[in-house]
Amino acid sequence: MNTPTPDALDVALDKLKATISKLSPKRQDIITKWIVRWNRYLTLEDTFKPEYIPRYKRGDIVYVDFGFNVGNEYGGVHYAAVLEHDNSKTGGNIMVIPLTSLELGKTPADVAKADLYLGSNIISWTPFDTVAKPAQIRAVSKMRIIRPLKKGDQWARLSPAHLDAIDNRIKQMIIKKPTEKIVIDKA
Repeated sequence: MNTPTPDALDVALDKLKATISKLSPKRQDIITKWIVRWNRYLTLEDTFKPEYIPRYKRGDIVYVDFGFNVGNEYGGVHYAAVLEHDNSKTGGNIMVIPLTSLELGKTPADVAKADLYLGSNIISWTPFDTVAKPAQIRAVSKMRIIRPLKKGDQWARLSPAHLDAIDNRIKQMIIKKPTEKIVIDKA
C-alpha cells in the first residue's frame, strides 16, 4: 500500500475543512466533535484490549457512539441492544441493534413501519418509551461502547419477548416468505 505524501494529506485535510465550512453550524459542530472522538479511537486502536471490558450478553443494552455517518446511516450516541448469542470476550466487534426514544407527544402508532416499538421502562433510568431500529443493525467496535464498562455501571437488558420480536422483524426484513412454490431449474 502506498503511503500518502505529506502534501496529499494536507490537500485531503484542506478539502475536508472546505466541505465542513459549507455545512450548517450545527452540522459543523457535530462533525468537529466526531473528528475529535475519531482521533481518540485511532490513537487507542493499537492498545485497546476488549478482554478488559465486560462480556456482553444477548439483550444487554449498551450506550454506543455510532459516529458521524453518511446518508441515512444511523449516527450519534445512542443506546443499542446486543444481538449476538455468544460474543467473544476477546473479539473487538459486537453486533447491535440501535435503540431510540419515542418522541414526546408521539404514540406507538406513530412509530415508522421499519422500526419496532418495544415499550416503556425498558431502560429504567430514562423516562422515554423505547423503539428498536432493525434496518440499522450493525457490528461496532467495542471501543465505541461508552457504558457499561464495569460492574458498577447501570445495566439494562431486553426481555426474551423483546428479543423474539426483534428476531422476527429482522427475518421479515430479510426473508420474504414465498407465496408460491419455488422450483430451481437444475439444467
